[in-house]
Amino acid sequence: MNQTYHHIRVTDRGDQVATIDMVPPERTPRWAEGVAAGNRPWSPPTEEPVFHPPIAFVVPPPEGSGEPFYSHNHQPAITWCANGDLLAAWYSTERERGTEMTVLASRLRTGRQAWDPAAEFFKAPDRNMTGTALYHDGRGTLYHFNGMGLEGTEGWERLALLLRTSTDHGVTWSPARPISSGSRYQRRHQVIAGTSRGPDGLLIQPCDATPTGKGSSCVHLSTDGGQTWHDPGGDIRGIHAGVVALDDGRLLAFGRAQALDGRMPMSISDDRGASWRSLPGPFPPIGTAQRLVLLRLREGPLLLASFTGATHRLPREQWPGMPFQDARGRSFTGYGLFVACSWDAGQTWPLRRLLTPGAGTWDGGGHTGLFTGSATEAEPKGYLAATQPPNGVIHLISSRLHYRFNLPWLTGGGEHGGSDQR
Repeated sequence: MNQTYHHIRVTDRGDQVATIDMVPPERTPRWAEGVAAGNRPWSPPTEEPVFHPPIAFVVPPPEGSGEPFYSHNHQPAITWCANGDLLAAWYSTERERGTEMTVLASRLRTGRQAWDPAAEFFKAPDRNMTGTALYHDGRGTLYHFNGMGLEGTEGWERLALLLRTSTDHGVTWSPARPISSGSRYQRRHQVIAGTSRGPDGLLIQPCDATPTGKGSSCVHLSTDGGQTWHDPGGDIRGIHAGVVALDDGRLLAFGRAQALDGRMPMSISDDRGASWRSLPGPFPPIGTAQRLVLLRLREGPLLLASFTGATHRLPREQWPGMPFQDARGRSFTGYGLFVACSWDAGQTWPLRRLLTPGAGTWDGGGHTGLFTGSATEAEPKGYLAATQPPNGVIHLISSRLHYRFNLPWLTGGGEHGGSDQR
């Protein structure tokens, strides 16, 4: 039976999850409070360009609220709800290896322009909770995937893989349960935001296959609507991979690090993740403190959001750039966050746009911190996640900021992505 809860009580038997019990909350968390019931039809997509300057989705809880909120907030996930809301979640901690780590959530309610203050979303006491994904299956069910470490054990090398679902816009959730090989604490269970569904209904949940910064990713798959899951065993080149299913049944992935010929690795599977072949992709490789997004848009094309190159610990004058064209066809070199689209299953990516927040100083949170935006400079790093509701607006979040735009804006919108095109 679904309940509103954020704490779970877990017992282990050796290196395996034995039982998980929901702990009723002492008070209703903000993300479950006063949520509009029922379904609200999203407005139809518009052909007009839409771009809104970014807003913060990581909003500290009010002082004295009793909600946990640590100095490091990172690795987000986002999805849309059938009542018109957006729901985001991320981990909050003092140390990424720490067992104090918890998962927080916030809601952007329909018609509002500011996210709710954060409230605790999912936590097992004295356990590392690395890795979160949120997904709406388009049929009214939200999925929440999360990693969970052994009690009292720091780090994310060995995690259980848990899933719970909601049918009331994230107010109440089913009991959390291990899926796939997830009852055992082991590698291949570090959840990556980016759950997707293939044309044939295949559900895809990417995970890191290694706890290190260099290595591979993997997928856990469901062919029965999320009831059962399995790990097909193949390794995707690069961690933090974005994965989508193509119309012909193949899987396409891009990963971080492990560059091939100086390019971001692109991997393809012809056997549903049992094996992968990798080749140099068309984009620059990314590194520490960066995570890409690969998303199939409702209009058909694939969207990739990434960065113009690795910037960790590099002075500004050494940041790698990429060539772009502005709305008038003039070439310029851009730096930082960009989006690209492919209409031929990832073979070519003719549309590439720098996604700048606009002029001024911005706080990217996480490992990003303060950065300067301009017509040619965007957010230099961050962990990305994205969702696209039925109205066609693409909601892309980094470690703290929430960007909103649509495909017509990408294909013909404003200068460099730095202005507000509605």
